Amino acid sequence: MRSFRNIALLFGLIGIVASPVVAAELTSITQEGQTAHYRLELQIGPTEKMFTPAEVKAKHPTDGEVMVGGKMSMGMPMAMMSMATEETRHLEVHVYSLENGKVVTSAQVAIAVTDTSSKKVEDVATVKMYGIQEGIPDTHYGNNVSLPPGSYGITVTVNGEKAAFEVAIPTS
Repeated sequence: MRSFRNIALLFGLIGIVASPVVAAELTSITQEGQTAHYRLELQIGPTEKMFTPAEVKAKHPTDGEVMVGGKMSMGMPMAMMSMATEETRHLEVHVYSLENGKVVTSAQVAIAVTDTSSKKVEDVATVKMYGIQEGIPDTHYGNNVSLPPGSYGITVTVNGEKAAFEVAIPTS
């Protein structure tokens, strides 16, 4: 009986310790911006699994992102995705035409993240992708990136037109 109580206590403590990490991972940020020809929606959320079209065909995953252009940052293969830290987040930008409101699937997109305290600028290895469940209408641009708690300026350039975003990543 005593060992059962100890095991229950251990699982309870693990749940208490793990809860803040899960809550931090689930925090999502969404902002909108605009350039002369595009409406942009910036989203930052939990790390996403990313697959090539060949991997999707072979493995039949039910969630994650299909990469259709570019490559993952940090050379992070799928085997390493389980080692991503709570500071690794999925940064994505949806691009819509102001003229017709449709998703833009063939834009040239560059994303730069500036840590506002250190002024360090990092260019994101931008990938064109879409959600496995949502399909091509979900086409967006971005990658999994390391974003520890702090304040960031994010500059998105779409076909030469720039938009700026300011985000704060909360502490867990």
